[in-house]
Amino acid sequence: MATSKLLIPILKPILPYIPLLPTPVLSLFPSLLLHITTHPAPSSTSFVSASTTHPLHAPLLFTILSIPVIYTLGLISGNVSWVDRLWPFYTPFCAGLLVVWIFVNDEGAVYGHNIPRVGLMWGLQLLWSIRLLSHALKRDFYNLKSEDYRYTVFRSLVPRPIFSLVHIFVIAIAQPILLFSLSLPIYAIMSLPPSELASTSKYGISFGSISPYLPGRYRNSAPGGTIVLNLADWVVSLLAIGCLIMEYTADSRMYEFQSTKHTLIKTLPKDKLIHPPRPPSKQSKSKLPQPTVYPPSHHPGFPTKGIWRFSRHPNFASEQLFWVTQALFVIAGSDSSGVTRRGDACVWAPCFALSILFCASTFLTEWITGRKFPVYSSYRRLVGQFLPQETFWIWLVGSIVGYRKKHLERVYGPMEQIDRQKRKKGQ
Repeated sequence: MATSKLLIPILKPILPYIPLLPTPVLSLFPSLLLHITTHPAPSSTSFVSASTTHPLHAPLLFTILSIPVIYTLGLISGNVSWVDRLWPFYTPFCAGLLVVWIFVNDEGAVYGHNIPRVGLMWGLQLLWSIRLLSHALKRDFYNLKSEDYRYTVFRSLVPRPIFSLVHIFVIAIAQPILLFSLSLPIYAIMSLPPSELASTSKYGISFGSISPYLPGRYRNSAPGGTIVLNLADWVVSLLAIGCLIMEYTADSRMYEFQSTKHTLIKTLPKDKLIHPPRPPSKQSKSKLPQPTVYPPSHHPGFPTKGIWRFSRHPNFASEQLFWVTQALFVIAGSDSSGVTRRGDACVWAPCFALSILFCASTFLTEWITGRKFPVYSSYRRLVGQFLPQETFWIWLVGSIVGYRKKHLERVYGPMEQIDRQKRKKGQ
């Protein structure tokens, strides 16, 4: 009784907003409770195949169950990178549960015409997963003792209660929800009726040409002339594959740069290394990141050539753009009424939420890099954070105001001098 008296004032302001929650969220627990109490042998498979189960129920349930597990593992181990280890698998797994629903649930028969586009989107997610997993394995990210260096630095800078709040809300709760939400564009496409598919027929594939290869119960979900994949799908697919290639290239070159740099730091004499100026003595004793030595061949301590002349974080930019392409599939595959009926939140909110996370993460990353390598402040005055368009505007402003030459000399001058010396020796 006393507990209810305490809870009622807290819950009362929230109650009017509960009906505004999405239908899958509101119906999840009633559906689960009904299945457990009425089914003779309840199981995960029988729940997914039940007529009262919404396509998003299984991914939602997985997310709700994963949050306390991720948080508890972080508390026990003192390492909060558990959700990071799930990144390569989480969204493709949630999307896979949607695919399973199509094939297991009887209601999925009416969505047979959307299987080609859903399969294409999920296939691209699996390629994304393989690329990210291979990079994570190469960096020994699944060593249970390793933790993302940004968490380690942030923990040392803020009071313990603040980091605990970040652990709960930003790491353990927000990130699983974000990763789940990235599967929503597949749901938006999966649930489109034939009347709301884009009617463009040029270079398209009709349902009639694909239906013979589908199980019998899906063959009557749409007229044979319905276009299930069109030219826009191929264009978006190429964009997505281009993003994956750029991510792979950027991550591989960054890994090679850092590996050779650290090998040279270990092998070269100290007097052959560049020692950036250290801050005043009080700061140097603090917990702040300190300037780091690097070999002259790797000036200014981070990559600045090739793709890094156009973007400070080409891998981050490509990652964000890849998930934008998942939203673009919804635009490519549906007419305007189909997109409007589902609302922008289902289609665009996930990729924009991911961009917000990347902006916050990149802010911390660049602050740490700037502390370790002072020349980074000049590099920021030359190259945009994510997209080449930013670099163009920085170039334009820097050229007009006149500060560009000074920063170019600071960032690229020493390397150009080394290149000139190599050319002289070659002659």
